[in-house]
Amino acid sequence: MRMFLALIQKQMKILLRSPSEILILLLMPIVLILILSFALGSLMDGNSELDMIEMAVVEHGDEKVDFSSFIKENQNQFQLDAKSLGKMEESLPAGLLMKILTSKEMKEILQVTKIDDAELEKAKNSGEYSVILEIPEGFTLDYLNALIFHKKEPTLNVHFNENEQVTSSVIKDLLDLFQQQYTIHTLLGQNNLLTEDMDLASGEITSTIHSVDSTEKITASVYYTFSMTVMFILYVAGTIASQSFIEKSMNIFDRIVLARIHPIIYLLSILVSTIIIALLQVAILFAFANLVFKISFVQWELYLMLTVMLAIVVGGIAALLTAINYRFNSANASNLFSTTLVAIFAFFGGSYFNISSLSPVFSKVGMMTPNGAALDAYFSISQNGTIQEIVPNMTILFTMAVLLMLLAFVLFPKRGGTV
Repeated sequence: MRMFLALIQKQMKILLRSPSEILILLLMPIVLILILSFALGSLMDGNSELDMIEMAVVEHGDEKVDFSSFIKENQNQFQLDAKSLGKMEESLPAGLLMKILTSKEMKEILQVTKIDDAELEKAKNSGEYSVILEIPEGFTLDYLNALIFHKKEPTLNVHFNENEQVTSSVIKDLLDLFQQQYTIHTLLGQNNLLTEDMDLASGEITSTIHSVDSTEKITASVYYTFSMTVMFILYVAGTIASQSFIEKSMNIFDRIVLARIHPIIYLLSILVSTIIIALLQVAILFAFANLVFKISFVQWELYLMLTVMLAIVVGGIAALLTAINYRFNSANASNLFSTTLVAIFAFFGGSYFNISSLSPVFSKVGMMTPNGAALDAYFSISQNGTIQEIVPNMTILFTMAVLLMLLAFVLFPKRGGTV
């Protein structure tokens, strides 16, 4: 037992004497977490500010004049009391649309400027406005004729600035939504389906947020804290395996065998020391996240249980890489793992970005990687998930750990020297 602890202590000392490795395992993930959290924070957190949308409106006619003209021309066709006339005038499309565009809510993102007919061409060429809305002369009169007498429907002319596709798209979606809503109410009115409490669309826009559950939002800082942690914990395995092969090349392993220490004891020391180093790495990264980003680890028991299981998997990887290195007398396995396989695991495991946005297949593949399964479980816990929700992830990690350790013990040479 004393020799086993001495081997673990030796492995820890070797790592401490390698400042470059410590920089990779600790400093690099911290730097990346900081950079990615601040660089992509506003985008992922939904706090990115949209520039004020400049919109120009040109009215070639007068809605009130058109409405009065229509009523006078058709006063013998139908009789309406003052209340009905007032309600009808309030629901005219051009005026209602302007109420929406100039509402208090819309003023936060939309600046509406009315311009004269003479300024229209200049406004089109200046590029000053993201959108120019042109209301043709006689629009309201044509609309009422189309509504009552089923004549040809009028159209609004909308000019979008091609250089501002995002803001133009916002206005286009708003206009499409208004048209759909207004058309529905118009059809209901034509078929006498409107009741007293079913008014036509009003100029007020309201929104209600319904909370489905107590799920916490995954911010950029939370995402990259966990994603970089599960990525860089894999480097611990490659680092320890590479350092252990140096011991073989320096005949240290041969001397250990000559001291009548079973090779499996040495392999177990690699496994356990990797687990300890991985746990220390995660503890430091989580402490940093808590201090800098105020990330809370309320369900610390679940975090600890998951982290220990992930560390055991990493220990299994280190043991397997060590076994392969020793069996083939080459450090190619650990080098390939650190330079290539970790990057592949990171991609499919979602360390760089949410891989499920590309394809659900990629997401399923990612769950078969140790970092992907752990990352998904970390997110579940951060969103107030229960132990039942992370059982599938823990099962995947446990299975990986068992298989990796079995392979490592089978492949590891039972004597010194080359195989």
